[in-house]
Amino acid sequence: MLKPLARTPLAMAIAVAMSAGYAYAETGALEEVVVTAQKREQNMQDTPISVAAFGASAITDQNIKDISDVSQYIPNVEIAESPGGTTGATISIRGSVTINPAVTWEPTVGVYVDGVFIAKNVGGLFDVAELERIEVLRGPQGTLYGKNTVGGAINLITRKPSDEFSGSLKLSAGNYNYKEGFFSIDTGRVAEDRAAFTFAANIRKRDGFYDNTSTAVDAADEFKKLDTMAARLAGTFDLTDNLEAFYVYDQSEKNNTPAFSQFDLPGSKLNDKKDEGANDGAKKDTSNTLGHALHLTYDLSDDLTAKSITAYRKMEFNDSGDYDGSGLAGFHTVRDVDSKQVSQEFQLIGSAESFDYVLGAFYFNEKSNAYNPFDVAGTAKLVENWYGVESTSYALYGQMDYYLSEELTLTGGARWTKEEKEAYLERLDKTGGNFGGNIANTEAKDSWTNVSPMAVLTYAFADEASTYIKVAKGWKAGGFNGEATTADVFKKSYNEEKVTSFELGLKSRWLDDRLQVNAAVFQNNIKDLQVSDFLGAFSSISNAGEATVKGFELELLAALNDNLTANLNYGTLDATYNSFVVGGVEEKNNRKFPYSPEKKISAGIEYQQSLGFADLVARLDYSWVDEYYLFDDAVKADLTKSGDYKLWNARVALEEINVGENETMELALWGKNLTNEEYRANGIPVANALGQFVGGANYYGDPRTYGVDATYRF
Repeated sequence: MLKPLARTPLAMAIAVAMSAGYAYAETGALEEVVVTAQKREQNMQDTPISVAAFGASAITDQNIKDISDVSQYIPNVEIAESPGGTTGATISIRGSVTINPAVTWEPTVGVYVDGVFIAKNVGGLFDVAELERIEVLRGPQGTLYGKNTVGGAINLITRKPSDEFSGSLKLSAGNYNYKEGFFSIDTGRVAEDRAAFTFAANIRKRDGFYDNTSTAVDAADEFKKLDTMAARLAGTFDLTDNLEAFYVYDQSEKNNTPAFSQFDLPGSKLNDKKDEGANDGAKKDTSNTLGHALHLTYDLSDDLTAKSITAYRKMEFNDSGDYDGSGLAGFHTVRDVDSKQVSQEFQLIGSAESFDYVLGAFYFNEKSNAYNPFDVAGTAKLVENWYGVESTSYALYGQMDYYLSEELTLTGGARWTKEEKEAYLERLDKTGGNFGGNIANTEAKDSWTNVSPMAVLTYAFADEASTYIKVAKGWKAGGFNGEATTADVFKKSYNEEKVTSFELGLKSRWLDDRLQVNAAVFQNNIKDLQVSDFLGAFSSISNAGEATVKGFELELLAALNDNLTANLNYGTLDATYNSFVVGGVEEKNNRKFPYSPEKKISAGIEYQQSLGFADLVARLDYSWVDEYYLFDDAVKADLTKSGDYKLWNARVALEEINVGENETMELALWGKNLTNEEYRANGIPVANALGQFVGGANYYGDPRTYGVDATYRF
């Protein structure tokens, strides 16, 4: 087993700067980084998959508050808040994305907390107290994961209790009246050394970034006001010499205000943000998520381990948004969502002289309901919608690494999945039928079955260098349009989406472990691509046809000397439609690929120096993202597209200041978006009374923020 990574006085180990996680050793060489992306602890350089890792120190050093913060450092990954809110995530990996957070639609990228799949991306930006590591896997996942996804997976791994009594207290302050308090305590080993517990809580508050000039009585006074709380309780239990239990309870609550919807006319300057505006329909943006998870690990022998993950999660979400970007009674909507899920996963992890293997069985059930009324030009034109889905998934999966020789490894795996869905829709149209008319409670049911194989051949051509070629299939179930305009459209399910991925990769270390070079070139062939279309009041999802996405990813990490490290990441995407048929008409040449910038660059430099009384750590990060579209329809895409933009982040810290026996302090100064870059992050096209799209209700990235942190550890 690889030893845990830890900071040293000279090098402060994990500075997982960009997408390639790393640690910095006293000798100036790069240390090993341990990941669990393949269900066992492995050196990241030995995993034949495209994976990015952020350790606990990197999460602190780069001021990562939720999963959206990591995207600027990873090639071909885009994570943005969903339009209108602050608690939903739109996640794109290698061009695969679900752009609407409707509860009846499947996510393209799987998000996992301690191995538990999170069903809906509404509420997906929740805070998790005390993250130990974030892992981002690019490409189809299925032979090792509970849920089959076509784009990739994001693993959030929380910290297990410490064996020693310890704790920490962090206080932060910044501009916009930002305040944060964090507290963590570990009991150490108790109950005759058979148990240990940890508890952590985090509170963040901040004034809004924009003023609401609307005179509406119940409208929010500020946009994007922050008020969040996260808490986590975890315990480990040595039930017998061979059986260990790990229980986690987590909760996240947000009472924010909506993001600022800025109306932009066609041809408006892409990066021209306003400081205030009137959104009379913007009122609240709240969510509450909680989860219980019980992990049981039983060592059957030295080479065979059985695992069980039993989990229950609940999410409630409510927002009131203004999607016309003005102070007029144009298009306002409310989303009141509740979702519950239960999952059970069994794993058998074993090793033999010439192979390692993982076998798994997975059961998942989720029930999601939404009350989603919208208001067109005043309350006299209210349309009320009720819809929901119950989804049940069964899966068997397995993967084996067979060591043909010391240099050559063959990996194979497969996954069988069956998914069943029952959905309902009901509508009360008070406009006189202008929005589809009334729909009596209508139910629909369908199921889908799939087998997805994968194979990898890895060749180690040097002690610290290997190349791999991988072929994998990914799959995403079909479903129903919860926002369908008619009962007939609702009852007709759309097809599952299938991806065949080809990838050639390099993992390598050079110059006595001072230079790390990782690279991958890939091609995804997509069939029955599921695309979302915004119709002005409703959204629909359908199968467009076929697409090909090609790309390249390069990740460089160098230990320049004993005190200085540098990073450079580069990604490209070439996404094209082979077929995109709408109403019997081929539209492939007129359609855009959402959330797929052609180029993306990130770089960083970190300086570390012992000052005797403290350790100095100074870090500067830069990222540049090419322009990209949010919708496939050409008109809607032009009204909401994001221009290219660059971001600078920095942090300077004095760490390991000795203030007593086994007591230390840390003082840090940080800043994000230091140049106050103005850029569109998301948007929704706006239609007039004739159904013509005349502008965009666009949302801009956060302005410059800065602050100070003071942390006490004991």
